[in-house]
Amino acid sequence: MSARPPEHAALEAALAPLDRRGFLRLVGLALAAGLAPAGCAREAPAWCLPPEGLALRALSPRGYAVLTAAAARLVGGAGATRIAAGDARPAATADAWLASLPGLAGPVAQGLALLEWGVHPLVAKWRPFTALAPAAQDAVLADLARSRLGPKRDLFRGLRSLAYLAFYADPAARPLVGHPGPFGRGGVPVADAMRYALEP
Repeated sequence: MSARPPEHAALEAALAPLDRRGFLRLVGLALAAGLAPAGCAREAPAWCLPPEGLALRALSPRGYAVLTAAAARLVGGAGATRIAAGDARPAATADAWLASLPGLAGPVAQGLALLEWGVHPLVAKWRPFTALAPAAQDAVLADLARSRLGPKRDLFRGLRSLAYLAFYADPAARPLVGHPGPFGRGGVPVADAMRYALEP
């Protein structure tokens, strides 16, 4: 039996809120009440879509787009610029992780669908998340983070954790934080990690 990659444990812990029964009930209620429309909408912006030739294994193309847009808003600044330019692809990293963790793939897909299609009063918007302007996306995420409803806060925490883990695992993020890694995985020997200065 092969050893699990260390990021799997971190990912499972970070996404635990998305697997709670209350959150899944909230998604089911939204679908039953028509608060999460199942109809089609315009395609997500091109910069959010999976790149040509990427075979998604766990996320749908729309889920990929929602995660990309949310990650750009959550990471912000230079990270958002790299995501929008296609230099960093946190949704591709997340897709690969979720493909090897099928127990998490379903709840994450449901959470992304709720973020994209959910409307007032469940999610503070009337249009798909990917169709919103950046300031409106920020407002939706802030509403989830500050909600009095635990499942909405769980959605925010799970989404934020996945976005951060996937973004900072991407080699394109390393220059932003001055990290030469990954240590011990062929790119940088562990001995170099011992010499890495934490303070500039």
